[in-house]
Amino acid sequence: MGAQSSRLEFLRAQASAQGVTPSDEDLAAVLGFLDRILPELDRLEATLRPDEGPGGPGPLGAAGGHEGGR
Repeated sequence: MGAQSSRLEFLRAQASAQGVTPSDEDLAAVLGFLDRILPELDRLEATLRPDEGPGGPGPLGAAGGHEGGR
C-alpha cells in the first residue's frame, strides 16, 4: 500500500468513527487541503516565541487564550 493510499485509509477510518462515509474524491480534497495548510501552520508556529499566544505577548501567553485546558 502506498503512502497516499494509507493516508486515505487513515482519513476514511477517522470519518467512519464519526459516522461519515466520504467519497474518495472528498478524501483526496481533504488531503490536498492538509498538505497545503499544515506546512504553513508549522512555519507560523516556528516563528512564534513560546511566551506568545495568538494575540501576541500578554497575559494569555502560551496558553493561547484557553484557561484550564478548556
